[in-house]
Amino acid sequence: MNLFSFSAHFGTEDDCINHFKSERDKIGLTCKCGSTEHFWIKSRLSYECKKCRSRTSLKSGTIMKNSNLSFLIWYKTMFLMSVTKKGFSAKEIQKQLGLKRYEPVWAMVHKIRKAMGNRDAQYTLEGMIEFDEAYFTVESSEIEQKKGIRGKGSVGKQNVAMIAESTPL
Repeated sequence: MNLFSFSAHFGTEDDCINHFKSERDKIGLTCKCGSTEHFWIKSRLSYECKKCRSRTSLKSGTIMKNSNLSFLIWYKTMFLMSVTKKGFSAKEIQKQLGLKRYEPVWAMVHKIRKAMGNRDAQYTLEGMIEFDEAYFTVESSEIEQKKGIRGKGSVGKQNVAMIAESTPL
């Protein structure tokens, strides 16, 4: 997704709230009393249990809980962190979003990074696993081309390790 399509989909706070609510509704919500039936209170951005009348905010149970930052700021930050290979520092995100205080931005960025790291744990390899290495041609500088490399590999080649899950035939 590029910047223009992101802005078209998530240009306003209401767009972000509606998207987040629809994703949360797909997963479902269970109250402390065990009920799964809730009313939506738009003015408070919260759900109310039909059985016990307890309220659950839209942000509760997510990485956004206890945050006063808007959904739009959260969405823009997640976009900035995932749009480039190297990502953005918390200081750069603070600058890009025009926020005054650094501390909430730092906390938000660290929560997002932790959630991204936790996601990787869902994809573990099981069963028969194959490991192999390959050499790919890369462009190298003139200095590297003049230098002789001893041992495994060769000039202009990059060693890449690969691991894959396989099923026997």
